[in-house]
Amino acid sequence: MRWLRAAKGWGPVEGAILLLVAPFLLFTTPTRAVLLLAIPVLWVLRRLLLGRFVPATPMNLLVLLLLLSGGVGFCVSPNPTWSQLKINELLLGVGFLYATVDVLQAAGRWHWVPVGVLAITTGFLGLGLLGTRWGLKIPQLATLVAGLPGRIGWLPEGEASFNPNVIGGALLWVLPLHLSLFWWAVRRRVRRWAIVQALLATLSLALLVLTQARGAWLGFAAGGLTLLAVAGGRPGRVGAVVLLVALLALVAFGPPALRLALQVGGQSARILSTITMEQRLEIWSRAQYAIADFPFTGPGLDAFQYVMPVMYPLFQAPPGAVVPHAHNEFLQVALDLGLPGLVAWLALYVVAFWMLGQAYWRCADRSSPPPPTSNLQPPTSNLQPPTGLIQALALGSGGALIAHLGYAMTDCAVLDAKPNVVFWMVVGLSVALYQAEDAW
Repeated sequence: MRWLRAAKGWGPVEGAILLLVAPFLLFTTPTRAVLLLAIPVLWVLRRLLLGRFVPATPMNLLVLLLLLSGGVGFCVSPNPTWSQLKINELLLGVGFLYATVDVLQAAGRWHWVPVGVLAITTGFLGLGLLGTRWGLKIPQLATLVAGLPGRIGWLPEGEASFNPNVIGGALLWVLPLHLSLFWWAVRRRVRRWAIVQALLATLSLALLVLTQARGAWLGFAAGGLTLLAVAGGRPGRVGAVVLLVALLALVAFGPPALRLALQVGGQSARILSTITMEQRLEIWSRAQYAIADFPFTGPGLDAFQYVMPVMYPLFQAPPGAVVPHAHNEFLQVALDLGLPGLVAWLALYVVAFWMLGQAYWRCADRSSPPPPTSNLQPPTSNLQPPTGLIQALALGSGGALIAHLGYAMTDCAVLDAKPNVVFWMVVGLSVALYQAEDAW
């Protein structure tokens, strides 16, 4: 019990309990909904053991507003069963946010982060390769995925496969982290870690290409160019601009085969299909109508897909087509949580970027060689967080958020897709990086 009364003892216990209940909440049924009580019970136990319900972070007020908005969205939903999964994911995500902060605030736990990223990526790769419902957008890639399974029979609730756009969006949480950790390992000359990070980044990038998820590709380009511009100094910024111009030129004036792959038209469902974009524009207009009708509450958590065919029907979608979300994260947040929830969501990103920027640049200042000092000066404490690792994690987390923002402009996953509980862990990592750096 004395061990649990310290943050370094409570964090792993909380994380382990959340990992145990997560599958039951992500593949929910009415009988499993009672497990949702595990999350507030954990907060009460933290209050009894540590004297506070949640760790003190700059995110607390925003998280409270999101939870209140989620509760309102659940209450106004025309059918609470529609909203059960989203309220589960919201509470579970917030639980992982605070568990991540608790684990990392304890001394000596920073080496857990690369291991955790490795484990998450391995899970994404395994599930993605075995269970992605492969698309046929690009014929050349369709031949490569023809021999992959595309179905996992043991998934619960009859879910046998994953949408490739979801897998593509999920990979954006880990790819920038692997790139930044590879950069850190090379600088520190840790050869084994450099090889591991390079291998996982290569496999993740290959799977990202196979998903043919257009928004995820654009998001990765945005995140990758940002990493290059920030970490590479002036040469990196010049290189990022050159690469961006080269990519645009390749799309506009590239080889005929590439232009054909990008060409709009007919039944081929090419990468930048005008048909798909037109459908998204129509969906976005219907989302705006619903937000105008329900500005403070939205039509209810996950209710838009059921309300839209009745109140805001689509003309370009075929009869009976299911449109599960608004294909834009911020429109979907406003639909689920109302405009107050959207304000809190936007502020969450702003605060996360600010914290990551503070952690990164302070580490960059400390990484310069110190001035000569007397031999009598005491050595640096071993309890201080490793500056290079914190800088790499801050850079990778920022790249992951930027990549996801690029993806979120044309898709939506944080409140809809099961793998994106990792988003909340990245936010928790951002808080822990900032607070560790702020404590120096």
